[in-house]
Amino acid sequence: MDMGQKIYNLRNQKGMTLEELGTKVGVGKSTVRKWENGIIANMKRDKIAKVAEALETTPAYLMGWEDHLEHNQISKQEQDHLNKYRLIDDKGKHTVETVLEMEYNRCKDTSDSIKTKLKTREDKSHLIPVAAHERTDIEVTEEMKKYDDAFFDE
Repeated sequence: MDMGQKIYNLRNQKGMTLEELGTKVGVGKSTVRKWENGIIANMKRDKIAKVAEALETTPAYLMGWEDHLEHNQISKQEQDHLNKYRLIDDKGKHTVETVLEMEYNRCKDTSDSIKTKLKTREDKSHLIPVAAHERTDIEVTEEMKKYDDAFFDE
């Protein structure tokens, strides 16, 4: 992945606009767009340092010399969370750990499900209604069932 793609990915992960990153670095949004698209490939060292700081990474990561947050570096937001975690009591820590584990499992399950769906694009199980029930307030005829089946098959 080149520097422009790394800048683009990190900016989007942080929910930052082109203009917001440009303001933090001291350039216009069109310059940021050109960095991301590779139109400007040779960034000045001071700009690389400012971009890295704004995106909470290292210049070495942007340059491709190391992995993101290598050597146990953590982002400012992660450090803030860690500081808050250290200040709460044992009951609060247990609650945080329980929520984190549940959220991790939910994301892992979702990720595994998406990977499975992508591998088997023929799978249409997500189209099968899971909450449809046969009516009990009226007599359901065979003709009505056929109509319903045809409707859901589409």
